[in-house]
Amino acid sequence: MFTDGTNVVREVQSKEELHSYIQSSGDPGRIRIWIFNTSEWITYDDFTKRSVTKGFPVRKTTINEEKKKEATVVRKLATKDTRLVKLFIAIFTGAAIFLVYNFTRVKWRTIPPLQVTAARPANTPQVNVDSLIQFIETLRGQKLDKVTLTNLRIRNTWPDRIELQLKSDRDTSEAGIKFYHVELSIDNSTGYNIDNAIVELKEWKNNVAARTDTIHFSNIDYTVLANRTMTTEYHGDSLSVSFLSIKAKSFNFCYSSDKESNYGNLNDRWFCRE
Repeated sequence: MFTDGTNVVREVQSKEELHSYIQSSGDPGRIRIWIFNTSEWITYDDFTKRSVTKGFPVRKTTINEEKKKEATVVRKLATKDTRLVKLFIAIFTGAAIFLVYNFTRVKWRTIPPLQVTAARPANTPQVNVDSLIQFIETLRGQKLDKVTLTNLRIRNTWPDRIELQLKSDRDTSEAGIKFYHVELSIDNSTGYNIDNAIVELKEWKNNVAARTDTIHFSNIDYTVLANRTMTTEYHGDSLSVSFLSIKAKSFNFCYSSDKESNYGNLNDRWFCRE
């Protein structure tokens, strides 16, 4: 009888049949053979030893099978070595990228926010309004009415009544300064609505204007701040803001940064009826 560990016991009628079962077994170590007129199962090795003199079939491993086994072992070792090499390359590459990034990336450090108020324009010098009113009234030979006096005062002191301010968070590094969350605001304390204003924002690098943006405001109330938040991120040494123009029909006012006056009258240079 014959079994190869598959829980199937076969009754063998001939040497040829036994030989067929032995050759078809996948694992000789699990083969058990019960020889007729004996009382025990014996292993394949024991059976082989007994069969040398008795002529029983012996399962031989062919040269091709040995070569196949050797090739399989070589492939497994080669595959393992390839995986180890790929793993090493991946680890080395990752470490190199991390080190390069860590030593070359820009490291930013937060510094106190920037707050800038627009400077008084050079084409709007300070004026002694009381002396100016006295001069005009003397020149005309009559007193100015209340509305005219009020509007004259506002036009000649507008930098003190219309305040432009810039606020920005900022970070610094070896590469320079980064400005972000830039906010512009106009505080109108004239007591009148302003029709529109155009603001110029400049980014400075090495005392040179590297970038200039213009921002438009309209219908500027005198009860609340007019605000604009910039989505742009600026990189430079500093930022500055100034008015390019302002118009308010309510008190006959037209300012322009590129003029000395509207009509040549320096006593009331920003008077207009537009």
